[in-house]
Amino acid sequence: MTDAAYKFGYRAPRYRADFCFLLQTEERIPSLVDARCTDLSEGGLAAKTKASLEIGANVVLIVTLPGVSTSLRIAARVINRQVDGYGFAFIFSSQQERSYLHDYLESRRPSMIRSPDLSE
Repeated sequence: MTDAAYKFGYRAPRYRADFCFLLQTEERIPSLVDARCTDLSEGGLAAKTKASLEIGANVVLIVTLPGVSTSLRIAARVINRQVDGYGFAFIFSSQQERSYLHDYLESRRPSMIRSPDLSE
C-alpha cells in the first residue's frame, strides 16, 4: 500500500464494487434504506444512498456480497460524507466476521479492480 493510502486513512486496498444492500439506521425508530456499494475494502465501504446520515452515526449494513448466497449483517460507523453518499467503517463483532470479509476479498482479488488512491 502506498504512503498516500495511509495518509487518507486507508488501511487495506479498496476495490470498485457495484451491488445493492440495505442500510439500517440506529435511530430511536430504526429505518431501512436502499444503498449501492461503490467501493469495498476489508475495513469498510463507500456507498451511494439518498439517506441523510450524521458523521459518527452507527448503522447496520445488510449485505449480500456478489457471488455469495447468504446475507451478512455488519455494524458500521459513518466516517465521511461524499457528494452522493457516505463512507462506512466496519465495526466487527468478532474475528470470524473480519476473517469472512478478508477471505471473500482474497478469493476475488484477481478479478476485482483496485480503486485509485485519492492522491493519484
